[in-house]
Amino acid sequence: MTTPTAGTAADAVADLSALLGQLAGDPGAAPPVPEPSAAESAGAEPVYRNVEAFVGDYLAHVVERRLASGPTSGINWCPRWWAHPEAISRLYALWRAWETLRVSDPQTGMSIWWRDHLDPHLAALAAEYGPFNRCGPDKHSDPRPLPVEPAPPQVLAQLPDADTF
Repeated sequence: MTTPTAGTAADAVADLSALLGQLAGDPGAAPPVPEPSAAESAGAEPVYRNVEAFVGDYLAHVVERRLASGPTSGINWCPRWWAHPEAISRLYALWRAWETLRVSDPQTGMSIWWRDHLDPHLAALAAEYGPFNRCGPDKHSDPRPLPVEPAPPQVLAQLPDADTF
């Protein structure tokens, strides 16, 4: 969507007409917005140097949720998020998706990031059975890995990629 530019009243009316035409679904109402080239997207420097900076400098400040504490309902969050392997993996994925979408889709990328990335990952992290389920704003509980038994070789041999290992 275009934004009105400074200029004459006629320019403002033309800009407003173009915006209204866009909203009405007229594809010719405004000039197309150029997409960043692959070279521009690939060469863009990340805003945050790592996942810790992303969580501490961005995520912790933009996500507003009531935290569960004692009898108070809210989401489960762990201040030592980095001590949970699933949290590290999910938060790293969130950071990389954020960095990619801000460059590759400057028009709607952040909306997509919230809807398709943050909301489901945050829900999984803070869920009743998620990695932060026994943590709270002032409390960390060590992660408990899922129990695993070695798979029998005859089971692994049935898999299509069994000969690649």
